[in-house]
Amino acid sequence: MSKRNGNGEIAVHPEPHGKGLVISDLHLFSRRSVALKQIGSLNGQLSFAKVLVLNGDIFDFRWSTLADHNASVAGAVDWLRKLSATLPDCQIHFVLGNHDCTPAFREGLTGLTSTVPRFQWHEYALRLGTKLFFHGDCANRRMKHRELVRFREVWERHPQRHDFWGQAYSHFDRTKILHFFNRRHFPHRHTVERVAFYLDDAHPGWRSETRDIYFGHTHVPLSNYLNEGIRFHNSGSAIRGMKFNPISF
Repeated sequence: MSKRNGNGEIAVHPEPHGKGLVISDLHLFSRRSVALKQIGSLNGQLSFAKVLVLNGDIFDFRWSTLADHNASVAGAVDWLRKLSATLPDCQIHFVLGNHDCTPAFREGLTGLTSTVPRFQWHEYALRLGTKLFFHGDCANRRMKHRELVRFREVWERHPQRHDFWGQAYSHFDRTKILHFFNRRHFPHRHTVERVAFYLDDAHPGWRSETRDIYFGHTHVPLSNYLNEGIRFHNSGSAIRGMKFNPISF
């Protein structure tokens, strides 16, 4: 389990033995998510996985359709508990994203780790051997860690919008304007450069310890993008009309 910190500390674990799978950006509870259908298509891969990394924005508290934030947090913890029960031989790591980084949810995750030892959560980053996992909201622009902390504080203060705005947002999403924005704002080269800029600030020396980086947030899939000898991967999104890109490792 990770404790909250201001320096983006990486939780370090050994290289996993056996197959692993990383997914992100399910945006569960939001109107625009098709995650339940996508998760169903992964049953075969999940049955063989020894490690599952849930790499942020698994839940969408800002645009949740549930009654309120407390109901959303309770539903999220219950979903994770049931997922853990269906994968009895799998170590599950949860890395927070900007849509699911609220204080109440962190408390719920801490409670879950006390009853399900195979489940651990991490506020900013996870390292499994030479593989580095983090959500990737640092890719919005060239951002240092203190700026990422401030960015997330904004999300913490506004955990849920009225459902009227959720319906409007979902309707806007169907116009594909947001999809177009994501593709234009997150071209592969610039995105990777922003990620590297953040890591240079938050974790000097990361290059000597890392061979693969896995992130989400941008909703733009990426596989084996080589930059300065390091492979970058993005697991896409389970948002309607976007490409879901689970990655095995």
